[in-house]
Amino acid sequence: MEMPAHSRRVFLRRSLGAVGALAALPGLGVGCAPPDLARAPAGLQTLDAAEWALLDAVSDAIVPRGGAFALGARDVALAQRIDGFLANESPAVQSGVAGALLAVEWVAPLAAGRVARFSRLDDAGRVAAIDALRTSRIALLRDVYAGLKQLCVFGFYAVDASWAATGYDGPLVGRAAAR
Repeated sequence: MEMPAHSRRVFLRRSLGAVGALAALPGLGVGCAPPDLARAPAGLQTLDAAEWALLDAVSDAIVPRGGAFALGARDVALAQRIDGFLANESPAVQSGVAGALLAVEWVAPLAAGRVARFSRLDDAGRVAAIDALRTSRIALLRDVYAGLKQLCVFGFYAVDASWAATGYDGPLVGRAAAR
């Protein structure tokens, strides 16, 4: 009997899928009313209000206002933009993001030595929890961090308003030819 070839990508996809499935179980999901649910925008396409609130907090910890740039994630409605991006992705990707958010909500604070949910931490606690994922000895947690960071940073850089801060002067297509 031949064993299937396993790769890190297959492991990550299956692991995040399993965590995503756990997120769907009653009482274990991201939900339980994080404090800023009232700010959830109307018309979310993929995320529910609790997932959006958590992604908003995660994106703010990864791309804070006044961090590397004057603008931050909340200044460009990054969580809502990511929700729109996810609407065009496969259910597996959507489930993987939900699973990653579940890991951030429940595991990241523990990895940072805090006994609280991510959504209940202050800004400094959230940054510490995200950093604990980045430096974790557990590869899956580092992968959760890397995936969410890439999603947030690429989403932020795609916003026109962020271009000036990064030194990018916009696409060449449509510009008048330099003389």
